[in-house]
Amino acid sequence: MKSPLALTPLPLQEEGIPIADDPVIIAFGAAYLLIVLAIGVWGWMQTDSTKDFLITGKSIGTWVLALTAFSVIQSGFGFVGGPELVYEFGTTALWIFFTAPLGFLVTWIVLGKRMRLLADIRNVLTLPDAMYVRYESEWVRGLSGVAVALGVVAYLAVNLAALQFVMRAIFGIPVIWGLLGGAVILLLYSMLGGMIAGVWTDFLQAITMIVGAGFVFAYALSFGGGMENISQNLASTDPALVSPFGAMGGAETAVLVAIAWWVLFSVGAAGQPHLITKFYMSRDMTILKWGAPIAAISYAISSLIAFSAGLSMRAMVEAGEVDTFFSASEVGPVFVLEYTPSVVAGLILAALLAAIMSTSDSFLNIGAAAISRDIPRSLGRPITDSKTELRVTQVALAGLTVLSTVVVYFSDALVGILGAISWGFFAAAFVPIVVLGLNWKGASKWGAIAALVVGMLFNVVYNVIPEAADIIGGGFIVWLNENVVMATYPFPPEVPAEAISLLVAMPVFIFVSILAQQFTEPERQLPDDLHALFER
Repeated sequence: MKSPLALTPLPLQEEGIPIADDPVIIAFGAAYLLIVLAIGVWGWMQTDSTKDFLITGKSIGTWVLALTAFSVIQSGFGFVGGPELVYEFGTTALWIFFTAPLGFLVTWIVLGKRMRLLADIRNVLTLPDAMYVRYESEWVRGLSGVAVALGVVAYLAVNLAALQFVMRAIFGIPVIWGLLGGAVILLLYSMLGGMIAGVWTDFLQAITMIVGAGFVFAYALSFGGGMENISQNLASTDPALVSPFGAMGGAETAVLVAIAWWVLFSVGAAGQPHLITKFYMSRDMTILKWGAPIAAISYAISSLIAFSAGLSMRAMVEAGEVDTFFSASEVGPVFVLEYTPSVVAGLILAALLAAIMSTSDSFLNIGAAAISRDIPRSLGRPITDSKTELRVTQVALAGLTVLSTVVVYFSDALVGILGAISWGFFAAAFVPIVVLGLNWKGASKWGAIAALVVGMLFNVVYNVIPEAADIIGGGFIVWLNENVVMATYPFPPEVPAEAISLLVAMPVFIFVSILAQQFTEPERQLPDDLHALFER
């Protein structure tokens, strides 16, 4: 049994990651890094206040909004985590990628107009700002800020975990330097550019990823000998890999996992603060209706990378045509570097660098704002000077980057699993209070407080403690996980606890809100200016 103090850095294996050693790919990577840094400097020149830094004003149009929304959801999770999950569990992971486009449609329908109206009605810059306006409760603002900050650490870890592999693949540097160097570049870019830099980098990389995904899909199918041959190779090894529900656990467990991911990634999209706060930036409400299909179709096209590369590589490994010199986390970079032309590989890897930078910038902005703006305001100690608030926000960026880097350094969780955990944390915390709160006049601050507490606690108990037990490997935390946490979890361990937490938090919100209507807030009326939110 390991000592609790014997923490071993886990993600530093390098033998499975091919190095490009190709001037075309290196040139693409270097050029993209220079471009995103140049956009960051340009963003810094456009930024004079916290409002500029966080939401860029109401200045972006339909295509930019839609492609930015798609790209902040895809990022490193889609390219590294996606192929890894498909390679490891077969068609189970497709319940994420075929479901997530539906999440964009749901989000646009239930929240697009309402979030944009809030930006007109009140001076909201963050999601906790909006929740304070809706519930008139500093407790709701403060708990929302805590939820954002905690979720951001996990989400940043996903992107930094992907970044370390990509930096290694493009530039041939050790993984540890890819992690640390990438974190430094990310921090510099984010502190300079704010959200305006992230939006335009998102737009650039979204177009690149859509084009690149088409090429990767074609090469992957050709590499695997066509879909029929891929399916036959996988079925001969394990029929579950190409079954409707995949191979994550036994047959019954795989069905539960698929349903849980369907719920999590269709409904849960409406609880992602880095997505829904993008509606604040829309130039006007008339352009919102076209954003959902653009974002959904773009995500579906980009997901072809995960689908084709993951299945094709697993099929060829099982057929004995490819040696398994790589881990599941490295499937995406390995396929692109080894089995596509240099121009395609350079395009995809460079776009992934931009995706990680811009998506992480969005996470850092909302997380830092929670620390510098939302939590202090909930405690009655707001930073009143805009310049000071901006500087404190930038300092918070540094703290979150360091903390997320430490999480990656010590965690061996699959990038895809870590991505699902962070997605689920936000979904459980915010879907009840945002989706129901902005569509139901009877929503109560007590319901919001209860849902936030239950959603966060459920995820901490059933996600954070098991992960901590795996990292530490001994002591009280392992005993707690084995004898308390897993003993009280009513489903197989493969079933994502983050989906269950969402399904628990929503009825808690409704039940407590109804009780509050009857007993604690029977006379409470919505402010006059918020009635517009509930008009159809």
